[in-house]
Amino acid sequence: MFPKSSQALRQTASSEATSTPAPARGSEPTQSLHGMSRIGARTTIRGDVNGDEDLLIEGRIVGDVSFPHHAVTVGSDGQLEGRLIAREITVKGRVEGQLIAAERITLKATAAVQGELYAPGLILEDGAAFHGNIDMNAEHAVLREAFGAEHRDSSVKPAAERRAEAEEREEIEETGGANAGRAAE
Repeated sequence: MFPKSSQALRQTASSEATSTPAPARGSEPTQSLHGMSRIGARTTIRGDVNGDEDLLIEGRIVGDVSFPHHAVTVGSDGQLEGRLIAREITVKGRVEGQLIAAERITLKATAAVQGELYAPGLILEDGAAFHGNIDMNAEHAVLREAFGAEHRDSSVKPAAERRAEAEEREEIEETGGANAGRAAE
């Protein structure tokens, strides 16, 4: 009959604000949306989209998308017509255009892609529909243009090369640089 005390209301509001609601059935992604932009299923963007955090596309974009330091996911109902540049790309929906990733492109079973793929790593799940060209040369001019000078210094290097560099750094740290010259000999 009487409303809760103001302290009880504050505690209820506080616990509701900190609790994370369960994602809707079939919604994406399964992780928290903290640090991620989302283009909703009922949104259409005509023009270029640029950002500096991960992106989930559930709607439609007609234009270029550039998130070169982050992951971009085209959701199951997402559509993109244009050029997509990202560190890592996952496609579950429809794409027509160029996909350019510094690390890897993943086409899930529900993906329908027509265009060109440029990435040193590629995963095509059984059932994914793809029509176009694939170039996995980590030194391709398209990748250098998209990611600039940082591209060669990024994780696009072959795994063996990254391991060798890490081992060399560890050796230098352990010996204080005394054996650094000998490693090159």
